Amino acid sequence: MTRTTMPWFENLTDSVTALGAAALEAQRAWQAAQITTHHYDYPRLRPREGTVTDPGRHLGAPPVYPLDDVIAVLATFHMAHEQALRKVFTTAALSYGYGAAWAIQQVIDGHQPAAVELTVMGPGSFVIPDGLAPVPPAMPALDRWTGAKRFEQARQRMESADMANEHAAALADEDYLADHEASAMHDAETAADDLPDAAFAYGRLAETALRYALLDTRHPHGR
Repeated sequence: MTRTTMPWFENLTDSVTALGAAALEAQRAWQAAQITTHHYDYPRLRPREGTVTDPGRHLGAPPVYPLDDVIAVLATFHMAHEQALRKVFTTAALSYGYGAAWAIQQVIDGHQPAAVELTVMGPGSFVIPDGLAPVPPAMPALDRWTGAKRFEQARQRMESADMANEHAAALADEDYLADHEASAMHDAETAADDLPDAAFAYGRLAETALRYALLDTRHPHGR
């Protein structure tokens, strides 16, 4: 049986699994970048007091510390790399979570899509369907599934992180923040840090939930 002749639900499941695999690779890359960035943390490194003289600098200029200078440059590059990969992971994780939720809703509503439908913005970047924004809705049709409680908890965790992210972004757009607003923005940013992990955890449970939602469909096919 070729992929083009496979049942629609097999292709749909493969579509969600591919989104999950992409999110996993992005997570691994981001975690590796975090480790690399930590290697250039100043408190971890033993300082070297040696200096070099630059004849082109004016008399009385502060000394040049080659180790400090290079570490500062490396730390800057690695931090930028880590932040870029965190964005990639966030996008991939959200696409996974939302894509799996979209597939579940389609199955529950009696449709037979052969793949997750997401509008492509660029390589690895998708537009989330309006019906799932800002977070997927609760799905009472899955209440009999043994993982329903964990699934709903994962959805609520994702929702909390998403709301915190929106709140932090709104405060960041303000021209002036009072002390209490700056503190609130910091708290929101801290809570929003959980968004990619929360979306990935939701996606994994949603992928399992999709298989449950497809049980009645698979049964006549002996799958």
